Amino acid sequence: MNRGKDMAPTLVAEPRAYGSQLAVERHLPHRAGEFSNVPGARAFIGTQGWSFESWAGIFYPKGLPATERLARYSRTFNGVEVNTTFHAVPPASIVRNWRSSTPDGFKFSLKMPRAITHERRLRDPEPELSNFLNVAVELGEKLGAILVQLPPSFGAADLPALDGFLQSLPVREMRFCVEVRQRALRAPGVRDLLRRRGAGFVSTNLTSEPGDLEVVTGMTYLRLIGPRQVPDQSTATPCELDSEEFQRQAGSWAAAMLLVASSGMAAPFCFAANNFFGPGFLPAAYLMKQLGMPVELPSGSLLDMPVQGALL
Repeated sequence: MNRGKDMAPTLVAEPRAYGSQLAVERHLPHRAGEFSNVPGARAFIGTQGWSFESWAGIFYPKGLPATERLARYSRTFNGVEVNTTFHAVPPASIVRNWRSSTPDGFKFSLKMPRAITHERRLRDPEPELSNFLNVAVELGEKLGAILVQLPPSFGAADLPALDGFLQSLPVREMRFCVEVRQRALRAPGVRDLLRRRGAGFVSTNLTSEPGDLEVVTGMTYLRLIGPRQVPDQSTATPCELDSEEFQRQAGSWAAAMLLVASSGMAAPFCFAANNFFGPGFLPAAYLMKQLGMPVELPSGSLLDMPVQGALL
């Protein structure tokens, strides 16, 4: 349903705790900056990667060695989605270095290898699955989630494979969040399947209205992405970074994350792609500022935009 100019966020929440839907009413805080006043509330916000060469001289100081970029990145953001694990499983030594390069409380989300999700389509995932998970545990308490992104062609006929795959995962030791690409897989029955198997559901700006966050198995995972070569059967139209429309949409996402963070559920994850309105660190930093989180970025960027006073 298109809510037009009134974008009050809606959470599709856990039925046992909240009923089928939990709407954010207008009596909620009108500034996401009040996030810092909610005891124990937090969110993990960042980008989908940190090693972009285009960030040199803009986000990273000129001449900063590539080996020092993650440490500098973690001074601004408290989480990152790692896309390189989609293409190949890194050596355990590299993952241990990621862990030691970041401060306490930092979280990594690792994208499951394409050999499992796209090539084998979740069928017969061994030994690749065990190899990947054995490396992922090297992050220890800094492992936030495993992103299971399904290919665009993965449809309703493949649900038995998804069900069997989820049953093989150590969901008591790790968080797994599933991103579906076909409209047919956004049906309530798929969320019920994920809930039964202890996995979360990934929301994206291309498949959900601003502020509509899926909360499944107590987990919330938002991906802010730009146009894809293979569309996700979406009619979403991107808007300009410096437009009132973007700021309004960002306010709706921030308000929804505030609600999740203040509702006793696990801290939400939110990661912006580097093709989401240009450098991904700008919209990610803007969301942090909306939530009253400290932001360390060069001056003269998006941070000069005023924080939106009315989110609803």
